Amino acid sequence: MENKGPLYKIGDFVVCDFEYISFVRYFYEDEHLDTSLYYGIIVDIDWSFYQYMQEYVYEILCLDGSKKYFMESEIKPVPST
Repeated sequence: MENKGPLYKIGDFVVCDFEYISFVRYFYEDEHLDTSLYYGIIVDIDWSFYQYMQEYVYEILCLDGSKKYFMESEIKPVPST
């Protein structure tokens, strides 16, 4: 497997979505589930996880002040206006 660089860099403003919650929401269509979207800034990239999962893990400082970890597939850039 070819080692590619991370799609995002430290300082990027992104929106993150836990895939598991999206999966549950898809099957159960429960309107009472809390939102799984988080907006924040990438503060660190864990380079060691790529070797095992072929995906980088990012530490995100969310707008609510908490730090959360997301896989690269759970992150999308916030478009600038």
